[in-house]
Amino acid sequence: MHRAPLTGLLALLALAGSAHAAAEGPVWTYRVRPGDTLIALQARLLAPGIGWQALQQRNQVAEPRRLPVGRPLEIPVAWLRAQPVQADVLFVHGEVELRRAGEAPRPLASGEQVAAGDEIVTGARSSSAVLGLDDGSRLLVEPGSRLRVEALDRRGASAYRESRLKLENGGAEASVPPAPASPPRPRLQIRTPVVNLAVRGTEFRARSDAHGTRLEVLRGRVAAGARPVAAGRGLVATADGVQRARPLPTAPVLALPAGPVTRLPLAFAWPPLAGATAYRAQVLDADADSRLRLDGRFDEAAAEWPDDLPDGRYELRVRAIGADGLEGLDARAGFELKARPEPPMPMAPAPAARVDAGRVAFAWTRHPQAAQYRLQVDTVASFESPQVERELVDTATSVDLAPGRYFWRLRSVRPGGDAGPWGEALALEVVEPPPAPPAVPPQAEARHDRVTLAWPASPRPGVHYEIQVARDAGFAALVLEGSSDRAAWSFEPPGAGLYHVRVRGVGSDGRPGAWGTAQQFEVPAAWHWWWLLPALLWLL
Repeated sequence: MHRAPLTGLLALLALAGSAHAAAEGPVWTYRVRPGDTLIALQARLLAPGIGWQALQQRNQVAEPRRLPVGRPLEIPVAWLRAQPVQADVLFVHGEVELRRAGEAPRPLASGEQVAAGDEIVTGARSSSAVLGLDDGSRLLVEPGSRLRVEALDRRGASAYRESRLKLENGGAEASVPPAPASPPRPRLQIRTPVVNLAVRGTEFRARSDAHGTRLEVLRGRVAAGARPVAAGRGLVATADGVQRARPLPTAPVLALPAGPVTRLPLAFAWPPLAGATAYRAQVLDADADSRLRLDGRFDEAAAEWPDDLPDGRYELRVRAIGADGLEGLDARAGFELKARPEPPMPMAPAPAARVDAGRVAFAWTRHPQAAQYRLQVDTVASFESPQVERELVDTATSVDLAPGRYFWRLRSVRPGGDAGPWGEALALEVVEPPPAPPAVPPQAEARHDRVTLAWPASPRPGVHYEIQVARDAGFAALVLEGSSDRAAWSFEPPGAGLYHVRVRGVGSDGRPGAWGTAQQFEVPAAWHWWWLLPALLWLL
């Protein structure tokens, strides 16, 4: 007959025990407002299972229905009702996939939102996403990564935010705003297969793969399990345990050339750093909002990307990688890319040609974005005071040149005057013409039946080139294909008419870059005396 009172006592003990356990952790101070009661606060703020009695006991409230306005009430954050929130997708580059329960995987786009349970998968080559969390944190999901959103919560009406993410593999860079001076402070937790990272107000990188997790702290502190890691240090965690933190490799020295970068594919080099086994180089938008455009790991102190990149302002980041796989402090340098519209491809004279003095003919391909072209001719490759400078609408012109050594170059100009970079300076030797030849009968007239193309050479060693020629702008039906170890190609056209040509570079590792902008040239119809032979025979 004492079973019911005993059951009630056990329930009260269980409630007190759960409330005590939940009371551990950060505490939020609530100021009583007019009309507040503990019962009303339970309904509005507290999580299921947390009764107003626990709030009364915690704050020693004598009358739960009559609370003085302005009285502070301490409420453990763990007691507050969790309100799910979403993270904003601030930027997506390349191949990024969203996997959501009950839906087929689909591409993720900038401007969307992700919630608990969603998974983000980035492609292996220069693909990335930037997430904006509810507490103001930014998370850059690097190429070749898989990140699961486990929880995104806001607790009650407090400033407490809790974000739990799981980095299954790949890398992530986080920038977390400094925590407020008074609690409760937002909390970001990134779980990996071997260690959990707890973060409050810091900047760090984490990478996870089959060999374990690598943590690199750039600002603030991160708890890797029970081990704190300060700024400028990193550690490696494996299934065998969490190793001691050690200093990160120092930043390399970057000294980019002055002026815009005018050539693609994009390539940079820097002095090797002692102790570095490899380097990571990244290109991000210059406004420093973590929008990653290019990424790569390179064995030598140089980086090159075959990927296309729009003209604009960017930041190059380079860091050394130690023997333990930890990536060091960033070296940063801003640069401007201005590679378009590309210069036209010179057709005549051929590179390093020797031509007769007098009227020297120049010709080049037509760029589809160009309204006009600029031609410069000078005796020095610096073109400080060009002897000839012309604005031309056509793709050919003639220049009177006396015997001597010259250089010439071209650039494309869009409508409105937007000029692209200058092409390579091509050497030209103008010589005295030979004595006039004897009269030649018409049937022996020479026929010009070859086309020579030239383009800017890649600054990287070991690059060769692939060339395609087609009758159509889409290159659906090729008429000629070729390759060349030099930045020039000569061929016999299959007939008169308009042709489209494009070129791409192939690195020493065999990876081709993107095709350059297709350009055009025209082969005129040739007249031959033997076409009249049937008519002459008929007259005889």
